[in-house]
Amino acid sequence: MTFATHPERQFMQYLRGAGWIKGRTLPRSVRTVKSLLQKGWIEKQHQGPKNEVFFRLTEKGLEAKKSPVPIQEQSRPVEGEEMSAPRPRWTPEEDDLIRSMGTAGSAAAIAALLKRIAPGVRKRAQFLKINLARSQPGPKPKWK
Repeated sequence: MTFATHPERQFMQYLRGAGWIKGRTLPRSVRTVKSLLQKGWIEKQHQGPKNEVFFRLTEKGLEAKKSPVPIQEQSRPVEGEEMSAPRPRWTPEEDDLIRSMGTAGSAAAIAALLKRIAPGVRKRAQFLKINLARSQPGPKPKWK
């Protein structure tokens, strides 16, 4: 059985009432409309003096819309396989190093010493209410 994707269900929700709905009153989602037409869940009709496009939900589409959404299981580690390690906690020694180097060293320099990433050091310093040194004054490197 083919299940409706979330965008398809959203589009079919606009067509839930009986009858034909003007295409210009619906959201512009060409890919979704094409998919629904191919599956036979909606019908398309041209009518009126301006040859306007109208859509309506078919019986097949109504069933697809009402069908339950399959729930995907979360990936679990295979037996013997380990999950990714949680982030290491900050130790008091690392906090002391941030405090001592805070005003003199940049986050990148401290991160290199602690073998951590600079944004993590900045965040920890902010948590500890420590103002880190800014980058050295001078010309900035040109990035391409």
